[in-house]
Amino acid sequence: MERPTLKSILAKNRPQTHLSVEELDESYYILDGTKRRVTFDDENEADKNGTLPTEETTTDTGDDSTPVDNEEQGDNDDDEEEEEAEETTNGDLVAEFEEIPSSLDILENRIREDKNTINIIWKRIRDKRLPPIPKVVLSNYFDVSLDYYVSIKPNQVIYNKVSKILLDLLQSINNDQTKANILNRLKQYHVTLSEQIEEEKFCQVDLSFIVFLKLITYLYPTSDFRHPITTPALTLLIQAVHHASLNSLSSCRQALLLIELTKQWISKTTRYVPEVIVLLMKLLQLACPTGKSKHVLSCSSKQSGNNQLLVIKKNIDLSKSTKLTVFSDNDLDDDDNDEHRAIILQTCLNSLIDFLNIYQLLSAIVEIAQPFKSLVQTIAETSKCNQISLKSREVLTLIDTIQTTCLTNRKHLEQGKEQTKILRLYEPRFGPVYEGKKNTRLPKEHAERMGLRRKYKRELKSTTRALILDNQFIAREELRQQMEKDTQRKRKVKDILSELSMQEGEYRKLQKTK
Repeated sequence: MERPTLKSILAKNRPQTHLSVEELDESYYILDGTKRRVTFDDENEADKNGTLPTEETTTDTGDDSTPVDNEEQGDNDDDEEEEEAEETTNGDLVAEFEEIPSSLDILENRIREDKNTINIIWKRIRDKRLPPIPKVVLSNYFDVSLDYYVSIKPNQVIYNKVSKILLDLLQSINNDQTKANILNRLKQYHVTLSEQIEEEKFCQVDLSFIVFLKLITYLYPTSDFRHPITTPALTLLIQAVHHASLNSLSSCRQALLLIELTKQWISKTTRYVPEVIVLLMKLLQLACPTGKSKHVLSCSSKQSGNNQLLVIKKNIDLSKSTKLTVFSDNDLDDDDNDEHRAIILQTCLNSLIDFLNIYQLLSAIVEIAQPFKSLVQTIAETSKCNQISLKSREVLTLIDTIQTTCLTNRKHLEQGKEQTKILRLYEPRFGPVYEGKKNTRLPKEHAERMGLRRKYKRELKSTTRALILDNQFIAREELRQQMEKDTQRKRKVKDILSELSMQEGEYRKLQKTK
């Protein structure tokens, strides 16, 4: 039985040493002269029992050891195989590895049939006993997995599973196709966000937008000052934070999710983002009754229609409340629910504590935290929820501690002293022998170097002189041509004027005779 060969551009001009696959399941039938059924659990069983996997009955229908008499025929066959390998396209390469889904629809259909499909595909990719999958196929599968990650509903288990696979694929591939795919998605989100901002002045982002940016923080380093992917992603995130809408509790929830995502981006770099600080101030101002706060921040009516959106009207027990995340089932649709208001306000205060801890080493933290001090103090005095009041007092204590520490460590800037300029000193060059007179017996290398320097100076002078003469000649020629043109123009003007005067005289004579 002839051994099957793979039509792959990677198999050109080298023998196929890997085994072939006949089945897509976790079990693979491997052909190497005998047919064996191999599963991913057989290695552990073989290690325990000290035996090999069970063999199934196989029969060879042909003789593999038949010699080839005609060498020219063999050469022709090799040429044909090379031509087939050259004609192989990316589409044929993707179709060759059918166990790797080539589109999102195929992957979703297979997941409906078997929920363990993602693990099966990943085991196939990582299995070293089987032919290696080309990077073209892996890049295509990376795009498909990314589409699946963005399209599914928020599920922490599936997100963790798919994100780990995407990270491993990115580390193994890391080509221009994967980067271009992520950048194209960022451009699409940017276009959608810009259109919404242009129409409504403010925006409400989708959960897929937040999930995608959260994935980028997992795939790429956010601590780099400039990065081809994280830098435009952070710019897009800051744009969404700056134009976040606060018309309802659900929009406030999305704004808090954006703030939490920004905290993940800047936690290591401690990069100051003023848009987040302003958004936190606007959220806290919505929890202050009208006329009670000393610090008032102007807010557009399109961004926040209700200025008392987060004012709590009764005491709420928040001990059993869950943390506000992307995966939480509660969408906070009821704007009149005090429990939802308390959850949002508690999350906002927790985010404020996190950002104060991140920015506590900044020299301007006193000025940054001062507006929050008046707002949080108003919430602590007017809030009817005891837990919110306690949290507000905790924030006030933290602000006082940070401001005191910063003021004690502050120092005035000192202008550096001007450094004295060092005089340029010339050291004499001594020869190997001192005779009290000019020494001409210097080293040969030094004499050659000095000769080359003199020759260079002479050539430079002659070249400069030639260039000056050429420039002078060109200037004289240009001046002569310009003067000739001027004289010709003057002569023509004089002729025209004389003709006009003669015509005018004749015209006047005719007028007199009439």
